[in-house]
Amino acid sequence: MRRYAVLTGEGPFRIRLLFQGILTGVAAGLAVVCYRLLLGFAGAFSFRALSGSAGISLPGLVLLWTAGALLIGLLMDWEPMAKAGGIPQVKGEILGQLSMDWLRVMTAKFLGGGLAIALGFSLGRAAPAVQIGAAAGKCMAALQGKGKIEERLFLSSGASAGLSAAFNAPLGGVVFALEEVHKSFSPLILLSAMMASLAADFVSKCFFGLSPVFPFTVPNTILLSHYGHLMVLGLLCGAGGALFCRVILDAQKFYDRLPVPPRFRMLLPAAAALCIGSLLPAILGGGHEMLEQLAHGGTSPAGIFLLFSGKLLFTALCFGSGAPGGIFLPMLAVGGALGAFYGTAAAGLFGTDPSLAVNFLVVGMAGFFAAVVHAPITGIVLITEMTGSFSHLLSVSAVVITAHVTAELLGARPIYDSLLLRILRRSKSFCSAGKVLLEGTVCPGSSLDGIAVRDAPLPKGCLLVSISRAAEEILPRGSTVLQAGDRVIALADGSRARRIQEKMLGLTGVCSPEPEQRLRE
Repeated sequence: MRRYAVLTGEGPFRIRLLFQGILTGVAAGLAVVCYRLLLGFAGAFSFRALSGSAGISLPGLVLLWTAGALLIGLLMDWEPMAKAGGIPQVKGEILGQLSMDWLRVMTAKFLGGGLAIALGFSLGRAAPAVQIGAAAGKCMAALQGKGKIEERLFLSSGASAGLSAAFNAPLGGVVFALEEVHKSFSPLILLSAMMASLAADFVSKCFFGLSPVFPFTVPNTILLSHYGHLMVLGLLCGAGGALFCRVILDAQKFYDRLPVPPRFRMLLPAAAALCIGSLLPAILGGGHEMLEQLAHGGTSPAGIFLLFSGKLLFTALCFGSGAPGGIFLPMLAVGGALGAFYGTAAAGLFGTDPSLAVNFLVVGMAGFFAAVVHAPITGIVLITEMTGSFSHLLSVSAVVITAHVTAELLGARPIYDSLLLRILRRSKSFCSAGKVLLEGTVCPGSSLDGIAVRDAPLPKGCLLVSISRAAEEILPRGSTVLQAGDRVIALADGSRARRIQEKMLGLTGVCSPEPEQRLRE
């Protein structure tokens, strides 16, 4: 009965899930708050040291940066699951194909992430916050002796809470967990993730206040007559997002070809940071300062394009090395620079209001995110929360949809799916056995709509265990006919969970089967 309650979410389990989500959110929120505070001190040190105001001589800087880069490499050798951002690792663990030691990951993420920002690496805090939050969720599950299926609910809740605490964006954290991590709507995940996100957001705001992460002052709104410019910007964001994904993946291949052990790879971005610190300091760190600078205006189109290209290349150089940090915030900075570039250029070429450049910056962030991550709803909600204004909702949606479609037409893969596939190919020893709970909703006209269970082309290694229809739980039989709107729950073999999930998404109509084929190639 306990297993059935977990699968269907009925009875006292749903109530218990509320309190578990709150506890997970508080734990994840406190952990991410500590991480944000650490990165704040590290970023301040980086700018002071590289600008010369810290009073450290050049030989001293070289020595410190070399020692810091080597220490990061040793930490990543000690705990490989803490490399890079962490979102692909969380997705892999939820699918049952990866497994992390939560204490080692949090230790390596805190120490390595703090060092990477202190060295000026172009890495963000959001993806590490997602992994730290998931690690906190796994810790809570372990303390309560939960099984694998329930543990993954804790992981999802912790990941959602981590993003919420990183950006003061509780709704963005929930939608991210549903749209990007699980790629399906689940009432159980929605319930636990929402409570965890709200709790984490409350904890975060107790330390950092109620202000949004990007309190940009937007004097005007984009007129409907200017929406043609938004379509053009959406096309640019789609193409730029596809380029960003390609550069990130190519940077990883570049490092793989270097004839040096992985622990020495961080020396390259460390050396680059020393050079960039005095020439282009705005591209150091996650990108928050760069976006603030662009939002205040006064930068020429040539200067903005230099920031755009420099941030993109430096981010790829840092992330490709495997340093513990994400591309989430740098990605938003690159997209914001592209939007500001277009807004400034449009003012000079087409006579648009120069003050609208900050509007184009905001919508550029959302469009670029959608093109890179392929999560348009998350992009709309997240940017709306991060800027604290709903006045951009229509313009953001227009750019996001255009950018997402453009990236799809260009054949760009979702960046986190590509990164997960790369990890799985290189880390077969992390694969775990067991069963994974998968959920999906049958869409009208999909391959499962109107098909009897016995005739459904379910993937091998997948067992349909429950169907929820109009608040009624149905035990699947061979003669049971699936209908549009049914929420189907299946148990999958953990070793094949990723491919089974992709197949199920295609069968239910959530996405076309083509993404699965591309991932296999």
